[in-house]
Amino acid sequence: MGNSCAGAGGADGAGDVDQVPAIIGGALALAVGACLSSFAVTAAYRLPRDISLITPGSFCESCQRPVPWWANVPIFAYLALRGRCLMCGAPIAARHLGAELLLALVALYLYVSFPLADAVARLVFVTALVICSLVDYDWRLIPNLVTFAGVPVGFAFAWLAMPEVGWRGSLIGIALGGGFLYVTGFVYQLVRHQEGVGLGDVFLLAMIGAFIGWPGVLFTLFFGALLGSLGGLAVGLFGTPRDAPEPPPAAREFARAPQTAAASGADVRSAAAEPAAAEAAAASAELQAADTERSVSLLMTAVPFGPFLSIAAGVYAVFQPVLTTWYFSR
Repeated sequence: MGNSCAGAGGADGAGDVDQVPAIIGGALALAVGACLSSFAVTAAYRLPRDISLITPGSFCESCQRPVPWWANVPIFAYLALRGRCLMCGAPIAARHLGAELLLALVALYLYVSFPLADAVARLVFVTALVICSLVDYDWRLIPNLVTFAGVPVGFAFAWLAMPEVGWRGSLIGIALGGGFLYVTGFVYQLVRHQEGVGLGDVFLLAMIGAFIGWPGVLFTLFFGALLGSLGGLAVGLFGTPRDAPEPPPAAREFARAPQTAAASGADVRSAAAEPAAAEAAAASAELQAADTERSVSLLMTAVPFGPFLSIAAGVYAVFQPVLTTWYFSR
């Protein structure tokens, strides 16, 4: 009995010892994810402004003064400073804290769900998606520096570290992702005589295909389009928190045309009718013109597609085994 108890205690002790590296690894994963997210937000700010990612060091976006090293500690510094700059007191965008929490949790989940090399590859991919999303949301463009480099890097990771994708799946994903959006944009431009899909989205989807293969491209296209439709509807109905780019002149004139025609019709009717009837007709014409203008503006709402593609691709990259098992078990 004593030997059996001693054996059980030894087994429990060995189990406790085995848990220590896992706990340390999880903590390191959280820290690495938070640091990568801090880099992603910085890169999203600097790349469109043509500022080096190396120099100068971190600085406040409002007062441009350097930030002390301890005020750069992810998550904790934001909470300690209550979301404000240490020097000038200007608010720090909440995206800093949100991105740091998101990528920290993603890194931890990948660490416990995938082999280490596979987890690293997927974390690099999600970091690139965060950069592209933030830049596209702010500037309506996708940084080619990220997507161009992401295609060969994604292919290398898929070949060497991601057995569920492999080099064949990566190559097909690159061709399917970039080719599908390019053909779609080409046909749209032929029919509508205006750009419907930017080349930035084409290169982004090629990078997505390089990292997660052709099944990931199909998932991204379907759910990205679904999310984009919902997002475009929300922006068209409730507006956007940021200034959207000006619509093309032809669209602005088309939006104004119904109102001008309705107003002229109202003037003719008011000249030939009684004052009360003329006022009612003018009010009806104004309401109809306003409804028409709102409908046109909703249809012409410019919504960046990159963030929706990135969200769908990130979900697939993080939960690929779960999604695959769920799909084939139905």
